[in-house]
Amino acid sequence: MRRSLVDVNVWLSLLVRQHQHHKIARKWYEALESSEAGLCRFVQLGLIRLLGNRSIMGGDVLSAAAAWSLIEELLKDERVEFVPESPDVDIFLPSLLRYPVPTGKLVSDAYLAAFALSSSRRLITLDAGYRQFRELEIEILGPTR
Repeated sequence: MRRSLVDVNVWLSLLVRQHQHHKIARKWYEALESSEAGLCRFVQLGLIRLLGNRSIMGGDVLSAAAAWSLIEELLKDERVEFVPESPDVDIFLPSLLRYPVPTGKLVSDAYLAAFALSSSRRLITLDAGYRQFRELEIEILGPTR
């Protein structure tokens, strides 16, 4: 078993059947073992935000309460584990924020990378941009593998 931290883009793809990467995420998820997929609060909140975004979800937009219920159901699956933030995140984060003018995406990605590093987990994502964090063990799902 290889414990991981799962990026919001993978969870969204898994939960939204019409998402372009749903089949890729589903295949990955079905191969998991017990407590292998980590879900943290930061990703939970991002998922609630995205599931409630009409430009992403169209007519299938969810209220925050409905999205929270969906996440609670996900956490009942033995393959999914809630991962609390490690106090060591602050050890890793400053070195990952080494750009003069960080964008919002960079800050979020650096935080998730620091979270994965501090909890000794690989990051599962659809975003090849995480390759910029050389210290991070990542698995990029899909055709960019």
